[in-house]
Amino acid sequence: MSGHNRSRRVTIREVADKAGVSPSTVSRAFARPDRVSAATTKRIFAAADVLGYYTEPVDTVPSRTLRGMIAIIVPDIANQFFSDIIRSVQHEFNLAGFALIVAESEESASRERAAFNKIAAYVDGVILTSSRMPDAMIRKCAQTRPIVVVNRTVRGVPSVAIDIGTGIRQAAELLVSMGFSRVTYLDGPSSSWSVGVRWNHTCEEFRKRGVSVRRIWPGLPTFVGGYALAKQYLNDPTGAVIAHNDLMALGFMAAMRRQGIRCPEDYVIIGFDNDTMAQVSDPPLSSVGNTPPKLGKTAAGILLDRLNGRANLAQSIMIPSRLIVRESTGKVTSGS
Repeated sequence: MSGHNRSRRVTIREVADKAGVSPSTVSRAFARPDRVSAATTKRIFAAADVLGYYTEPVDTVPSRTLRGMIAIIVPDIANQFFSDIIRSVQHEFNLAGFALIVAESEESASRERAAFNKIAAYVDGVILTSSRMPDAMIRKCAQTRPIVVVNRTVRGVPSVAIDIGTGIRQAAELLVSMGFSRVTYLDGPSSSWSVGVRWNHTCEEFRKRGVSVRRIWPGLPTFVGGYALAKQYLNDPTGAVIAHNDLMALGFMAAMRRQGIRCPEDYVIIGFDNDTMAQVSDPPLSSVGNTPPKLGKTAAGILLDRLNGRANLAQSIMIPSRLIVRESTGKVTSGS
């Protein structure tokens, strides 16, 4: 390939032509994967890989001197998944002699961008956790400060995400082995990238096993959000439930308990994140587990390497997941 071709930016229309879809479908596949089928998404990603769409790292304006300050922006500080990441990031940067600024976007892309704009001038780099901003906006931000994206992937920007495929496959195998032919999926906000990824994986794993999945959404990714969806579930109960995260699962369980409906006697449920509340709930919650501290530590390491000129700027790391089985899906044997 000539130097001229390498320097030319591949367009979204070229990816669309290669994949046999419209440019708007390509855009949705990257930003809102729940709105595109899993098969089409795979075809689009394969076309993007072949063409080199945003495989080149985003160029960041170099900083002459380090300020000794890093920022992390999260959607919800009260969510233990994010607070665990914050704590891990802070620990790593404290060891490196950096202070940490924490900002909350309140699940809003516009608030997230506003926070970034206000913070950027005072920090050496930013960690965007479960960013609600579109890919193009994140790449724009990455031109002004070194960025690492956590719990999401953005082409051309260093990222750390969870490979939830194994955990969801294990959840599907468990529920199918228990005899369920229908599952309800309590989903999170439409603005969340992870919502789309989890939904597509869940659909694929259950449907290839002949199990139908009923989706109730959008919901707040909080205890209150899960509580609110219980009424809708009871209009057509399936007996098996998967929630977008542990907080939603716990809220749903509380609402069901209020109605006199018991877990796991009357239904079973699985969450995501495997946070501390999942372990101490009544009954303890089965959860597709990932390790937020590992996400935070890995992201901090990438950003520190970038600031010291040691990193592959387009680095993307996937952290594996697995299903942790507890009593919310029935009696647990000693071998579980």
